[in-house]
Amino acid sequence: MKLTAEKLKQGYFETIKNFTNNFHDTEKLEDAPLPIKIAVDKMASFFSRDGSIKSESISDLSQTFKDIDGLPSDIISLIAPYCTVRW
Repeated sequence: MKLTAEKLKQGYFETIKNFTNNFHDTEKLEDAPLPIKIAVDKMASFFSRDGSIKSESISDLSQTFKDIDGLPSDIISLIAPYCTVRW
């Protein structure tokens, strides 16, 4: 069973909710603030196959992929203001 793009984005939103310890009352991504929606779109692009390609060659079709250690700083900067303290 393949995930649709919308379900995948909703999963990224759930990840952001857990990371930030915020948006407990927000069920749908459509109801989230604009920076969070942008962060979800960037996460979808970052974790897609095309987003992880470092270099590509046409002859003999070779691809080199990026090492993924964590989220890029532009995504972190979008969600950081929404992080709350965990007790």
